[in-house]
Amino acid sequence: MSMSNQTLHFTADHLLCTLQTFPTANKYLVGYSGGADSTALLHALSSIRALLDVPIEAVHVNHGLHKDADHWQTHCERFCSKYKIILHCLSVHVATNTGKGTEAEARKQRYRSISELLQPGESLLTAHHADDQAETILLNLMRGSGVDGLSAMPKFRNMGRGMLQRPLLEFRNQELITYLSCHGLDWIEDPSNQKPDHDRNFLRHEVIPLLETHWPNVSKRLILTNKAMRGARAVLEKTARDYLDNNLMHPLIMQVSERACKEPALFNLVIRSWLNRSGAPPITANSLDSLVKQFLESHPGQHPVIGWDGWQLRLFKDQLWLLDDSAISPCPVITFPDDSDEVELNRDCGRFLLKGNRQTGYTGRIIVCNRQGNEGSKIKYRGLHRTLKNLFQSGSIPAWLRDSIPLCKIDDELVAVGDWCINEEFATWLTENGISLRWRPQNPLLRYIRDRQHDGFDTINS
Repeated sequence: MSMSNQTLHFTADHLLCTLQTFPTANKYLVGYSGGADSTALLHALSSIRALLDVPIEAVHVNHGLHKDADHWQTHCERFCSKYKIILHCLSVHVATNTGKGTEAEARKQRYRSISELLQPGESLLTAHHADDQAETILLNLMRGSGVDGLSAMPKFRNMGRGMLQRPLLEFRNQELITYLSCHGLDWIEDPSNQKPDHDRNFLRHEVIPLLETHWPNVSKRLILTNKAMRGARAVLEKTARDYLDNNLMHPLIMQVSERACKEPALFNLVIRSWLNRSGAPPITANSLDSLVKQFLESHPGQHPVIGWDGWQLRLFKDQLWLLDDSAISPCPVITFPDDSDEVELNRDCGRFLLKGNRQTGYTGRIIVCNRQGNEGSKIKYRGLHRTLKNLFQSGSIPAWLRDSIPLCKIDDELVAVGDWCINEEFATWLTENGISLRWRPQNPLLRYIRDRQHDGFDTINS
């Protein structure tokens, strides 16, 4: 079998050529552990800095997990001082009881801390190479991953306010070692890289060498698979983007079409793409399969919920709502002060305003409250008395958000729901006295509900 994806000899010139194919950055920040790969990257980058015409800095994350962690940081500081490179040293706390493994938690904290350092237009460069890519493909294959997993690590992606770029994916680890030897550079050897109980180390030291005895150039063969999967992934991502462009009602609310109901594979693909677009963490395959099953088997009035990593997907009337676990605050009970045009509710519900002359007509206390204790209340509209429950249902307001909709009462009479459904007599009083009733929520989902109600209830306010 001919291997068409020949890896390159690593040189600073080849690195420059690779970077010229990447999105432009106004600063490069190199993830520098002091190991062989990141040392080769940082040294080569420093030798072409005049050609790049952008600042080059490095960042070292001290996880504090090894007795030599401080020694490794000192090594990095000396290297950067020698080559006149600004080095940012970050310390992170790595919890060992998360159930996800120390290595995974360290990676999570490392990327979180570096992401906070990145400014718009800046790019983090990491030293992931072709062998890392091959190992990632095998790891994901063992985890039962689909096209996304077999596409492995992208060359670049967004990260926080900046970008993450991997310019060494075309180079083998041995090429980087050769570069270091040619330039007389030393590096740190992390002993944990030899422990076979780590999945990646087991693949690197046990599985891949064994595969090489029967299928030479395993890494190159896996990279061919990776390239094929990236092509397939591009097609699937376009399909998902087209669906989202046509069915996203709001960045956090998606209409579920009849087509998606009939094609679980499409539903699965779209959900993953939506979560990636919104910045939510990836959902596990089991959770997503459970959501698809619950959705397809749900009956009217049922509202399936799936939770993971501090996020939720909730189904309501053929719409999926994406929420984080921080509950949206209910509207408080507040008596509207006589000497003010507005009242602060809370961080989610925002403000409620009554601007104008309130000295004539209604003399009772104006109270802003929520539905608790008011479920049986009715509001008169066009000669009919409609219940609060009926108004919420006809407005397609999800049950878990109804406590956050402000109600306006005068003494014990319900006179307004939000600022779109207003009692006839109260509406007349507002108009005659030039009073403006407005709700200004802060939570984006509450703002969406208010705006949608104004679109749907415009006849009520006319």
